[in-house]
Amino acid sequence: MGRGLQPLPPDAPHPRPARCEGRRWQGLGAHGQPHLRPRRGESGPGRCRDGSHREGTHPPQSRSYLAMTADSMDATVPSRRPALGFIGGGVMAEALIGAVTGGGLAAPGTLLVGEVDEERRRVLREQYGVEVTADNLAAADAELVVLAVKPQHLGVVLQQLRGQLREDTIVVSIIAGARLQTLCEGLEHPLVVRAMPNTPARVRKAATFWIPSAGLSEPALVRVRSLLGALGTEVEVADEAGVEMATGLAGPMPAFVYFLIEAFIDAGVALGLPRDQATLATVESMRGSLELLHRSQESPAALRKQVTSPGGATLAGLKVFESAGVRDAMDAAVRAVHARAQELGRLPLAPLEPGKEG
Repeated sequence: MGRGLQPLPPDAPHPRPARCEGRRWQGLGAHGQPHLRPRRGESGPGRCRDGSHREGTHPPQSRSYLAMTADSMDATVPSRRPALGFIGGGVMAEALIGAVTGGGLAAPGTLLVGEVDEERRRVLREQYGVEVTADNLAAADAELVVLAVKPQHLGVVLQQLRGQLREDTIVVSIIAGARLQTLCEGLEHPLVVRAMPNTPARVRKAATFWIPSAGLSEPALVRVRSLLGALGTEVEVADEAGVEMATGLAGPMPAFVYFLIEAFIDAGVALGLPRDQATLATVESMRGSLELLHRSQESPAALRKQVTSPGGATLAGLKVFESAGVRDAMDAAVRAVHARAQELGRLPLAPLEPGKEG
C-alpha cells in the first residue's frame, strides 16, 4: 500500500526518467501478460544497450512524476505533451481529476480530458481549469492516459486508439471488467494497468486495487503508484482475480454505505425526529464509528460487542438484523456485483459505426 507522493518544490527539475531503448509489442503470452521482445543489447526494463541503468532511470521515490514546475502551474492549455490524459470525463474521471489537481500532484494546465459530451466538457473546464477536447486521440498523446469510459464504450475507444499511442505511454484503465489481455491486444500496446478505484477518490480516501502488465518498468510503476496513491490507499495485487474481487467489495461500497445511511435517516424520521437531526445523528455516529475502528487495534466484532450489553436495547436491534437475514443480503449483494463485473468483461466489444473512425 502507498500514499500519494509529495509534489516537487518549485525550483526542482521535472524528474522524468531518461528514455532508453523500448521493447516491441509481440502480442500476449501466458496468463494474459504481454510478450515483449527486447531490442538487441537490451537486458531488461529500464536498462540501456550495455545493460546498465541510465542516469535518471531510478529517481528518488519521494518525488512525484506527475508534478510540474512552478511555471506550468498557471498554464490553462498544455504547451507541451500533457502529463495526464483522460479518455472519458464522467463521475469517476472527475473524482480522479479533483484528487490530482486538488492534491497538487499535477497542475490543471497539464491535464487534457477527452469527453464527447459538450456539457461535461464545460463543467470540467470551469470547475477544475483543465483543458478539454472532443478528440480522444489528442488526450491519448499524454504521458499517462486514464481510460475512464463505460464498459459498453470500450470497443469503440480501443478501435480509436489502436496503434496510435506513443511507445512510452502508460495506460491506466479504470473500466469495470476490462481485462489486461483485452486492453493490451485492443490497443496493441504493452504498458497497461488495470485499476479499480472508488468515488471517495474525490476526497483522497479511495481504496484502489490494481495490477500492471508485465511490460511496465520500475520507473513506470512508480508513476502509477504516485497517481493511484494520490487518490487514497493503493494496493497492487498478484493477479486479476484480486482486482475483480475488490470490484465486488470496494467498488460499490460507497453506494452500499449511502444506502444504509438513507435507511437509518428514514427510520429516525419515522420515530419523529426532524430530518436534519436524523441526518446529523446518523452521519456523525457512522463517521465516529469508522474513525474509532480506524484508530483502534480491535476488530469490528470486538467493538460491536462493547456496545452490545446482554438484554440491552442494541442487542434487540441486532437480533432484528439477524432474523431479517441482513448478513446474507450483504453477501449476496457483493457476489452480484462481482458476477456482473465479470459478465461485463466477457461482453463482445461494440465496433465503431461506419464513417466514425478516428
